Amino acid sequence: MALYHVHLSYGGKGQQGGGARGFHQYLSRDGVGDGVQFHRYLEREDGHGKDDLVAQGHGHLPAWAQDSPEQFWATADRLERKNGPVFFHLQVTLPRELSPEARAELAQDIRETLVERYPHAWAIHEPMAKDGSGVQPHIHIQFSTRREDVERDLSPAVWFRQPNHGGVAKDKSWFTKGRLQDVRASVALLTNAALTREGIEAAVDHRTLEAQGISRDPARYSSAHDRDDRTRTMTYRRDLRESGALAYEQLHTYAGWQDQAHRLLSLDRQYVKDLCRDHVWRYDRSPARDREREQSMARTFDLAMRDREPTHQREPRQARRHDRTRVRPPPHTVARQLRRLAAALERDDHAAAGAALNVRLHDREQEQDRGRGW
Repeated sequence: MALYHVHLSYGGKGQQGGGARGFHQYLSRDGVGDGVQFHRYLEREDGHGKDDLVAQGHGHLPAWAQDSPEQFWATADRLERKNGPVFFHLQVTLPRELSPEARAELAQDIRETLVERYPHAWAIHEPMAKDGSGVQPHIHIQFSTRREDVERDLSPAVWFRQPNHGGVAKDKSWFTKGRLQDVRASVALLTNAALTREGIEAAVDHRTLEAQGISRDPARYSSAHDRDDRTRTMTYRRDLRESGALAYEQLHTYAGWQDQAHRLLSLDRQYVKDLCRDHVWRYDRSPARDREREQSMARTFDLAMRDREPTHQREPRQARRHDRTRVRPPPHTVARQLRRLAAALERDDHAAAGAALNVRLHDREQEQDRGRGW
């Protein structure tokens, strides 16, 4: 089943060895021989994380950084004020079910939707999962919340000053709970659209298990260094998988995604990215964001008008049939599979994990407009 994980955190000045520069080296797997905290993580006994770098890059760095993220983060370590975050870190899982090319496209869409206008560096890692199930692709994005929509000729010392002293202002929205909720919802939509474009009948859901109508304890690791805790959690997840509970939940999630997808004009990358960006930044009234909204509105209008073209001007039916960016009404097979699997779980007296599962089944047509809209 497709996995979903979004984690947002920040690093303050002096909070960890190596600082922002050291964290960037960790992401890019540079300087493994150094003795700082992040590199000791790479040298752990299981060798996890040494050779898992797939791709890396950066964007929107100021001119004085000379297109060098390491220089930018070293300067941030030196000039950012005390008691404030030097960088934010966003980690997002990329489904292993996607092809490498589709994972790279999804990572690009996430970056462009969320951090395109911030100085940032990123890296895609693909370590092996600890349960031996295969690779565990994910992207790390390290970014500064100082946003300069129109670049000015500033020295580094001035660039990191407070706005009232001529510096670049920090975007305070990243400290709000609503920002993380919007990020999670957008990542889910971008991920589900990418899976559908590749013909993969799987989906993720950014909501809590309770909000999804699933009453069981989440499989969480309480300590990264507690082997007994990891063993208990992995055993619990295995029991859920073998009992059929996870398969049931996946079908439930996929049915919900089908409901949401049928309210979209298309699953085209640009359309979905416009939709997510306009949602995440709907309260941002800067000139740059206003221009983005106007551009996305024009593209959406063009897309809607193409769908209204006369029949004789449309592409052949055979070509359209395989276009996965166009959404078609789902068959009722998903609902039937859900009910069959639920009945099987109820009959299985030995499914300990499944016995604790209680998913509220709803008629999908009645659920069309509940909790899925934008």
